[in-house]
Amino acid sequence: MSSRRVDEAADAAGLLTTATSKVGDEFGVPVRTLAGLFGLLPVAVTTLYHVAHNTPDGLPSGVPEFVALWYPFAIVGPATAAFLLATDAEATEERVGLTFLGGFGLIALASPNAWIPAVIGTTVGGSVVVWSRLSRLHRDGEWDALRGVAPTALLIGGAALSLAATAGVASTTLRPLGSGVALLALGMTPALTGWDRTSLFVGAGAGLLTLGFATSTPYVAGAVLLVGGGVVGAPLGLVVLAVGGGVAGLVSGLRNGRADLALGAALLLAAGVPATLLRAAGVLVAVALFATASRGETV
Repeated sequence: MSSRRVDEAADAAGLLTTATSKVGDEFGVPVRTLAGLFGLLPVAVTTLYHVAHNTPDGLPSGVPEFVALWYPFAIVGPATAAFLLATDAEATEERVGLTFLGGFGLIALASPNAWIPAVIGTTVGGSVVVWSRLSRLHRDGEWDALRGVAPTALLIGGAALSLAATAGVASTTLRPLGSGVALLALGMTPALTGWDRTSLFVGAGAGLLTLGFATSTPYVAGAVLLVGGGVVGAPLGLVVLAVGGGVAGLVSGLRNGRADLALGAALLLAAGVPATLLRAAGVLVAVALFATASRGETV
């Protein structure tokens, strides 16, 4: 793909951002909720595709070819989500970080060689958002909100480690380490969304179901985790914790009327281990949703 494709994708993302903001204003849908949907849908659809494509029956003829043609453009979804969040950001640093996240994500469309700068740019963008949030919390003395710093930092660390392994840097060491860090961060989602008894109960149930599925059909579960979740070399206990924590966060967001936080948790569950640019961009959009959560609206 050429730089012309990048320009076309950037124009499309810009038009999507403008049109989506207008539609949100018209129908009263918060920008953060729309951003969460734009980030979630392409990540969830591609994850489901990878799982379905690797089933014994596979997919109908022509579907893999169609997906291969359009898959590179899936990054436009998280990029648009980042641009939407940038329009809603209050701090200059957040706007810069979110613009980095969206803009560098689109750079990957230029050519296969643009993958590495795109990965670096998106990771730096997400890191800037979290750093800006941390600095503001420290300055304002909001110590209770600092509980979310550890999971967001782990999410960025898991993305950085996993992407480095995908790029060929100490893959045998960093890939399992990145999987473990990402799963641990996912398990800590309730620290970002809040929790109550019901959400923790549902999350524990989801974790137990995952444990039962993995122990009763280990080969099938292993394939699903590898293909669908990008999990490599992580212990089963971390997988159970990740599913339980992610589901608990999703339920908590829904019960509290916080669609933005629920979508962030769903995005983390759909992305799994962020070892590809699309998964990493999805995770970083979720990080941005959590990092700016004090301004979230209920729906």
